[in-house]
Amino acid sequence: MNKRWVSAAAFLISAAFSGAVFADQYRYEVIGEGIGHDRNEAYEAASYDASRKCYLSWGRSTQEQTILIEEQQPDTGYWYVKLTEGCISED
Repeated sequence: MNKRWVSAAAFLISAAFSGAVFADQYRYEVIGEGIGHDRNEAYEAASYDASRKCYLSWGRSTQEQTILIEEQQPDTGYWYVKLTEGCISED
């Protein structure tokens, strides 16, 4: 009878936490690009772009960013930033 109570308790606990506890998590990178008058403005635009792409794919951002390209465009004078941001989604 003790085993029956243990299995019933385990079932109730798993039902209480729904499927979130057992969900698979996928970590991937999204790429954001931005252009601005200065470096900070371009970085903010690229960061926003990456966060938006993560959100639109039903993910949540890890706030981990890696800058891939950061340069001033010689023909326009504008700054260009390309970065990756970590994103996690769950099944």
